[in-house]
Amino acid sequence: MNVIPQPDVAMKAWQTFLRIFIPLLVSVDPFGVVPVFMSVTSRMSEERRRHISIQSVGVAFAITIGFMFLGEALFRILRITVTDFQIAGGILLLVLAILDLLTSGKPSVDETKTAGIVPLAMPLIAGPATLTTSLLLSRIFGYGPVALGLALNFAFLLGILLCARTLARLVGVGALTAFSKLVMLLLAAIAVNFIRVGIMQAVLEVNTQKGSG
Repeated sequence: MNVIPQPDVAMKAWQTFLRIFIPLLVSVDPFGVVPVFMSVTSRMSEERRRHISIQSVGVAFAITIGFMFLGEALFRILRITVTDFQIAGGILLLVLAILDLLTSGKPSVDETKTAGIVPLAMPLIAGPATLTTSLLLSRIFGYGPVALGLALNFAFLLGILLCARTLARLVGVGALTAFSKLVMLLLAAIAVNFIRVGIMQAVLEVNTQKGSG
């Protein structure tokens, strides 16, 4: 009797993990956050800076998770399909990436506000790119895997922020900014992929409806 080889479950799981983790990493852009974080916390003590790091990442994670789950309810109310959102989300991500590539640095910040929440948690960390990407991925891979990917990405971001001063001293703020621009180029490529897959799915749905009609 011939034995049918079983698919490599571990390899498929790893590939799925990367397809979730990498787009989220690109949208969160940890190294791009560092220069702004350094600017906002430059006059703060080490203890205060640590508190701001934990607060900003925690609030951003809560906002992103909440938006990811509420997005499903919005879909039902507005009667939006996965294809609709995938195309629209891809266009939004592409525009955000282009704007970031064509402007110098991240948006300006106001240090008089609660720094850990505004502007660090929202809109810098849990910005449109992160929110859109998480919602798109949750529609494709489900809530559990995307929530895990978000948790790992925000944990990585927290580690980066906790050692931001050392990192900036080692590689320089200019190098971090340049790396952030490269990351935005990757985000643009991911956005184009979202748009392409969405359009292909829309065409397939139209053809299926015509065939069934």
